[in-house]
Amino acid sequence: MPRNNRTARGSRKAKPETPEAELRLEAVRNSIAREVVKGLNVYTVQNVSGNAPDSKSWVCPHCHVEIKAGTPHVVAYDAVRGIETRRHFHTSCFKSFQGTLL
Repeated sequence: MPRNNRTARGSRKAKPETPEAELRLEAVRNSIAREVVKGLNVYTVQNVSGNAPDSKSWVCPHCHVEIKAGTPHVVAYDAVRGIETRRHFHTSCFKSFQGTLL
């Protein structure tokens, strides 16, 4: 007698549908550190959304204007010398920055 490999209809349990989590690209971009080469220097750079609960403000080393709490900006540090060279820049200021981090 031939074998029947098919399951009987209705005996299969339907898989419950789970909603897929929405991929938030902005959150992914903000959390990824990348390396940027400017001149002879290599910097590790990370975007910051500015939504942190702390109320710190920073002074941009390029334009010397305050970066207020809640403002999206860029954090950069020298990849060779380490995180102690970390500085907070306006996003547009870091694009035009060509110096070294002191």
